[in-house]
Amino acid sequence: MKNITILLITDFFPYSSSEQFLETEVKYYKDCNVTIMPRHYAETYRSLNNKQIEIDNFLINNKLNSINKLFYTIKIFISSYFFKEFFSEKLFNFSKFKSFRASMLSLYHYYYLFDKYFTKQTTLNNLIVYTYWNNEVTYALQILKKKYKYKLISRIHGYDLYKERRIANYMPLKSQFTQNINKIYTITESANKYLYQEYGFCSNKIELSKLGVEDKKIVTQPTQNNTLHIVSCSFLTEVKQVHKIVESLSILGKNHPNIEYKWTHIGNGPLYHQISELAKESLSELTNVQYTLKGELKNQDVYNFYKNNNIDVFINVSKSEGVPVSIMEAMSCYIPIIAPDIGGISDMLTNNINGVLLSHRCSISEIILALKQYKNFKNKDMRTNSYNIFFENYNAKVNYSKFINNLLNIRESNV
Repeated sequence: MKNITILLITDFFPYSSSEQFLETEVKYYKDCNVTIMPRHYAETYRSLNNKQIEIDNFLINNKLNSINKLFYTIKIFISSYFFKEFFSEKLFNFSKFKSFRASMLSLYHYYYLFDKYFTKQTTLNNLIVYTYWNNEVTYALQILKKKYKYKLISRIHGYDLYKERRIANYMPLKSQFTQNINKIYTITESANKYLYQEYGFCSNKIELSKLGVEDKKIVTQPTQNNTLHIVSCSFLTEVKQVHKIVESLSILGKNHPNIEYKWTHIGNGPLYHQISELAKESLSELTNVQYTLKGELKNQDVYNFYKNNNIDVFINVSKSEGVPVSIMEAMSCYIPIIAPDIGGISDMLTNNINGVLLSHRCSISEIILALKQYKNFKNKDMRTNSYNIFFENYNAKVNYSKFINNLLNIRESNV
């Protein structure tokens, strides 16, 4: 494994607080030489504490400019990609065409950048190029793969997979880039089927490789009877629908004055002030309801909170998710889950086994009905089930060690 060199293309990582799973994954690259190449820059930087990992700002320092945009726009209309896409996807729809044009500009941009980059490399014999997102960066690298002979793998998540999450239910270009890649790694079973049915990927190109978090050996205890402590953890945006938690607690607090409700939210975001005002307006006068908006916490501080507080259930009421790291972290601490049936959540949560699986609509009435089952969340079996599902499916040590061993096999293959 020591001779493996990995070029890892990320969106922001190690800048910003996004791509949280990578922060854990890179800890397992102990015998690899890794260069991380982010596409975007942010002021926040996460220390990697690994001398074998280098950061290359090549993509950050070479942004798409107006002159290149003009040049690439001309090329779009004479490319084979345009004609294939135009007839197969019916690009008469303006929204679709606009998305296609943006995707093509990005494709050309990364094609010429990486062609320039690889020309200057002295050896590519042991190189594995790993794109964390299956987007135009990956497509450009697929075109260049035959020329430079590197191995190419890609992860795929949600926004880069499901057409339904895109404007006009349209995912530009993906159906044209299904072949010239060694492996595409999915994070849920359902994604494998989707890649095959919607885009025509061959099954031998697809492999399930679940993400994971570390087992901190924390056993969070429940509260006493007639108390329910709920924790949520998310960036405060409209898609997370945190207002539904507030509205549900307001109704429960009024209708069940004999129960003490506590809600702690971890996370900041553009709607922090709005959620704070809503909570103040809806919950402050209820003597049996307490709430705390803790804002953003460092990852270790989240675990310390789970270690030092009694918590009954973790709740997620989002309308769009992949495989939430926040749910994995809670499960690793023996906390049951309430969450909607979206993204990969149904792989993590089995109704009445380790929590309550809501419908994808995640209505206020459903949330209230789930929270009424507060005695179940204190049940030792349900809490142990939550941990066991984490340990069997989302244990970082197991999942990432297996993934890296898989890279060794790819490097030694002749494909």
